[in-house]
Amino acid sequence: MKVGLALPTVDIRTGRPATLADLARRAERAEQAGFDSIWVMDHYWSQRPDGRYGSYEPMVTLAYLAARTNQVRLGPLVACNSFRHPGQLGREALALADASQGRFVLGIGAGWYQPEYDAFGIPFDHRVSRLEETLGVLPQLLRGERVSYQGRYVRLQDASLISTTDAPPIWIAGAGQRMLELTARHADGWNVAWYGEDPSEFADSLRGLRAAMAAVGRAAHEIEITVGVLVLPHPGADSLDGRAIAGDPERVAQRLRAYGEAGADLVIVSLAPAPFAELDPSYPERMAEVLTHLD
Repeated sequence: MKVGLALPTVDIRTGRPATLADLARRAERAEQAGFDSIWVMDHYWSQRPDGRYGSYEPMVTLAYLAARTNQVRLGPLVACNSFRHPGQLGREALALADASQGRFVLGIGAGWYQPEYDAFGIPFDHRVSRLEETLGVLPQLLRGERVSYQGRYVRLQDASLISTTDAPPIWIAGAGQRMLELTARHADGWNVAWYGEDPSEFADSLRGLRAAMAAVGRAAHEIEITVGVLVLPHPGADSLDGRAIAGDPERVAQRLRAYGEAGADLVIVSLAPAPFAELDPSYPERMAEVLTHLD
C-alpha cells in the first residue's frame, strides 16, 4: 500500500495561508520522507468555523512543485470540473504531464461547495451532467485526437490539443451512484475522502464502485483505489472522537493498513483535523516513521 500527502495550504492555528515556497519545501520533505505522492486542493475558498481558507490556483502550484521534486506523483485532489472548460483543463494537464515527466495525475470531480460558486457567479446546477460531458471528450483531447461534440454544456468543433507526452491518468472523486458509474466508465483511478479510524464507510463505497465496474465489464485491477484519511501522528493527539487516526507510529500504521485491507491501493493523509491544513509542522517527519512500519 502506498501513502500520499495532502499538502497543507493553511496553518490551522493561526489562519496563515501557505506560500508557494512553503508548499515546495513541504513537497521536498515529503519526497525525502518516502511519500508516494503529493496533492493540492482546488478551492477558491471554503468557510470553516475559525475562518475562510483557500488555495492558490492548483495547476500553477503543481507546475512549481513539479520543478522542485523528482520522484513523487502529484496532482489536484481534485480539480473542480465547473471551474474550467475541458479544452483548457486538458491543455493544462498535458503541460503538467510534460513538466513532471509523467508524474502528473489529473484528479477531477463535479464540485460541491455552493458558496464559492455563488461568490464567483459559476453555475451550480447539473454538476454531474456537466462533468459527464467533460469526460465524454477529455480523454480524446488528452490523446491528441480531433474532437467534435455538441452537448448541452460542452461544444467542440474539430478541437485538438498539442501533446509532447503520454496522456495523464484521470482519477474521479465521488461516492454517489452517478459518480461511481462515471468512474467505472472513464477513470484510471478513484478517490473518496475524508475518513478516520473506521474504514467501513470507505469499504461500502468501494463495493458500490466494484458493482458499477462489473456492470460495464471492467476488472477490479483497472482502477487505482485511493482514499483520503485524517491523521494526527502523535501519541498525545486528540483523535476528535474517531474523526482522525491518532497515536504513535505503530498504531497509525496499523490503522492505515486497515484501509489497505479494505481495498485501498493508496492512502492520502491530511495531517490535521481538517483536509489540507497544518496543525503541527513536525507531523510530516513523524509520518516518515509511520511509513517504515508499513514497509
